Amino acid sequence: MKKNVLITCLAVFSVVCIFSTNVLAMNLRMLSAFHPNFIFNIGATNNMIKNLEEMSGGKVKISFHGPDVVSTFEQLQPVQSGIFDLSFTHATYHAGSISIGVGMDATIADPEKRREVGLFDLLDKEYNKIGIKLVSLPVVAPYHFVTRQPLSGKTPSLAGLKMRSNPSLQNTIIALGGTPVTMAGGEVYTSLQRGVIDGAAWTQVGVKDFKWNEVAKYLVSPNFGSISMMIIMNLKKYDSLTPEQKSWIDEAGKKTELDSLAFFNNLIEEEIAYLLGEGGMTLTHLSPEDVANVEKYWNDGLWEMGKQSSNAQAVDAMRKLAVDSGMTR
Repeated sequence: MKKNVLITCLAVFSVVCIFSTNVLAMNLRMLSAFHPNFIFNIGATNNMIKNLEEMSGGKVKISFHGPDVVSTFEQLQPVQSGIFDLSFTHATYHAGSISIGVGMDATIADPEKRREVGLFDLLDKEYNKIGIKLVSLPVVAPYHFVTRQPLSGKTPSLAGLKMRSNPSLQNTIIALGGTPVTMAGGEVYTSLQRGVIDGAAWTQVGVKDFKWNEVAKYLVSPNFGSISMMIIMNLKKYDSLTPEQKSWIDEAGKKTELDSLAFFNNLIEEEIAYLLGEGGMTLTHLSPEDVANVEKYWNDGLWEMGKQSSNAQAVDAMRKLAVDSGMTR
């Protein structure tokens, strides 16, 4: 009899433990601007999911939802309203609502220093005003150009060339004498092949995957700038968490920044070696004058773009902090 009671008690205890664990476990729904197998997700989003689960001992998990659920350029509002908890995105994708985040790409891609000097906190406070918590700024890669023909070496370096672009790159391409042509990455191969465009700007990760080296044989030196993605969270959801849960998210965000930096630095080294070797590309160079100024062109364009829908004084304050701390070129 006593044995049966003991067995029954143990069974009930096990059920209670399982139930309690399920109650305590929290699932956060994350939108991503990219499809699951895109390299930015592999290098950043996947690390955030893994880091948060590990730091919380499995008590907090993230479920992934891509642009097939909510399109890339419409993902801010669902996070603001709390329909989704998190989003992996880029500042340009919601620049119509808040644009100051674009300025972060004009700062040196050093995650620890960004936090140390206060740039992360400054940006976080601006996003808080629209109901968003900034969780992480995973660094991806600098930009570079590929072209169908070698550059002349004269200034401006891209004179007369039609170059694939995006809003962040337009000022740089125009300053280098080129004509920006906005198009998605998936359209570039055939556009280069047919001569619709003369070259393309892209991060130092991706040309190999898109196989642009088959139709654009020149890799332009030097690279310039850098882009960082954003992991943002609904502020009310974040504020509702316990201090321990907040610390898991904060620490996972910090670790994801460092993991992303290491991941993409390794990938860049491998990709450039491939493109200039087996990939059959040859280096061509901006003119010396443009080499000296390309970072300025990039930075100036981003700081101005940052004022598109954000308070100009806040953007100027962010730029001043970056200048004073040596975090912008």
